[in-house]
Amino acid sequence: MATRVTSGDAALTLAEANLDAFLRHRDDAPAARRAALITSLSRLRRSDDPVVTFAGLPEACVPEFADGCRVQLSDGAEPPFLAAHPISPADGPESTTDQMLCTPFRVVSRNGYRPYAGLVTHWWTGRTPSENDAVIAELTIKHLIALVDHEQLMAMVARAEDQAASLALQTISGRTVNIATGIVMHQNGLAADDAEDLLRWHARRTGTSLHEVAVSVVAAGALAEPNAGLAGRR
Repeated sequence: MATRVTSGDAALTLAEANLDAFLRHRDDAPAARRAALITSLSRLRRSDDPVVTFAGLPEACVPEFADGCRVQLSDGAEPPFLAAHPISPADGPESTTDQMLCTPFRVVSRNGYRPYAGLVTHWWTGRTPSENDAVIAELTIKHLIALVDHEQLMAMVARAEDQAASLALQTISGRTVNIATGIVMHQNGLAADDAEDLLRWHARRTGTSLHEVAVSVVAAGALAEPNAGLAGRR
């Protein structure tokens, strides 16, 4: 899996906006509980690694949405990830099958990251989940997937910017070496290959890089002590 990063970006995702809108129109969801769930979800740790983000879902959902929550997730590269709240079965409610809501999800490979899939299970004590609960569970998972997608995209952009900067530096360095080579050719009456070899010899002798020697040659308009290098090469 790619390098894992986290972000503090608090921008509202489309999935979170949909969840917020749904809760506002849900008559059986008290306003305080609605706000608590949205607030809990907004505090989730954001990462390009789905495990990091989904690990916080159980505590975000309990008790704002359900009496218990368990997340199972796998990307095929590591042992399946499991997180639950309450952590210990002894601390959790004794729910029957009809009081549980299981929501599977699957995300295809994007931006060079591995695909992943999982199952989120919510449970309640003393009541059966409704259709509204199923919608909330699905929107919540979509919200988390959107957070992971955003971080993966940001990581990809950062890598692209680093590569672009590296290529730009390589281009600048190459041009500087070419200019310095021309100066040394004119200064010593050498062929291009011999002039570049002389620059490399000076770089080794001074313990600096070829680019640093080239920069000094371009700045000075000549190679300092060229005869020492020429004598050493004979």
